[in-house]
Amino acid sequence: MNLQLYDKQRQKILDGLTGITGRVESIRLYLKNIEAVKRFSCATWTSRQHVIAAISSGRHTGFAESILSVNCPEAGLEPWRDAAACLLGLDAGQAVLENRRHQGEWPEQLVEMLEMALVDLCGKCKGVPANHLLGLTEGKPVCGVHVILSDRLEEVAESAHWARQAKKAEYIKVKLFGEVGLDCDVIRTVRQICPPEETYLIGDVNCGYGPDPSKSGSLEWISQQLKQLHKAGLDACEDPAFLQIPEWVELQKEVMPLMLIPDYPMRGSRDSIRKICRGMGGIYNIHPDSAGSIIDAVVLARRIRELGADLMIGDDSLVGPSASIWQQLAFGLGARWVEATEKRAESDFYYRCVRHLATDSTHNPISIQLENGFGIDLDEVRLSREADCAVEVTP
Repeated sequence: MNLQLYDKQRQKILDGLTGITGRVESIRLYLKNIEAVKRFSCATWTSRQHVIAAISSGRHTGFAESILSVNCPEAGLEPWRDAAACLLGLDAGQAVLENRRHQGEWPEQLVEMLEMALVDLCGKCKGVPANHLLGLTEGKPVCGVHVILSDRLEEVAESAHWARQAKKAEYIKVKLFGEVGLDCDVIRTVRQICPPEETYLIGDVNCGYGPDPSKSGSLEWISQQLKQLHKAGLDACEDPAFLQIPEWVELQKEVMPLMLIPDYPMRGSRDSIRKICRGMGGIYNIHPDSAGSIIDAVVLARRIRELGADLMIGDDSLVGPSASIWQQLAFGLGARWVEATEKRAESDFYYRCVRHLATDSTHNPISIQLENGFGIDLDEVRLSREADCAVEVTP
């Protein structure tokens, strides 16, 4: 692996951003508490605390979004407000570099959100699409994934029916729970509605099949479970268990033609590029809010292609501007699909604040028209009313 090649690619992007002027005059953070139950094999979410950042220079504003916390409705914006203060007064391009200087010090999702907002701002200040600033000058139509988060079969069936009727069933992802009987029932329920010729079906176990002390986390046992999932109708499985890199490679050989999708080994992008190898899966996941940087994610995507694998863009239950940003990145990176799309009901508050978007995820493939920056324009007066809390970053 030629790490210098990837370092050069990263530096080329940063060099192009560095000289972009436009003084960061103000930064606002908006907190929205979203109450929605999401069940996983590892935990249950009852609420998520989303933050939308707005960074302004003159008449231009860059937007992005991140999740501050899960199941902590009392969480406050003060730590993130204090951290972002060091960006005030810098030119937009220099602020990108200053933000990256705090990688490993600030939370990954904070660095990622501020970088996205700053790249959006840089594109608007320069009058070019943000994708072009990232070296993504072409694009490939990309479909959004419809995600079903339930262990209740009637809810699974309703959601699958909705996806098919809405013509959003090309790719469906179901959360699985590490119990092979239940997981096969979930898969079969979707398959009764969405046949293989119409729907590529992905399952995410969140490492629910291991390690299991009673099974010693054996690859043989995990392989047996995955083969049952494939027989039930599953096409690809994300993070079946906590695995070492060589175990990923061996397990993928054992469960073919079921495609494995590494996710946890891909976090964050600047580190995983030095660890991943060929054969860990057929599709590799770059995960929003855990990538740590969209610049590093672009470089990581090149590494994935060189490994001969497909790329997907995941999600962190995003509901607002970052969903649109990752859709544009998926388009520019030639991803097979993108999971980060606006959500039924949960994105309603956000859509009420939207003046303009460069993307439309209400149908597949997602409609994308690259504009200056990431083409996001929000009504902040309305956003301040919709949010549960808003703070201005001060020096």
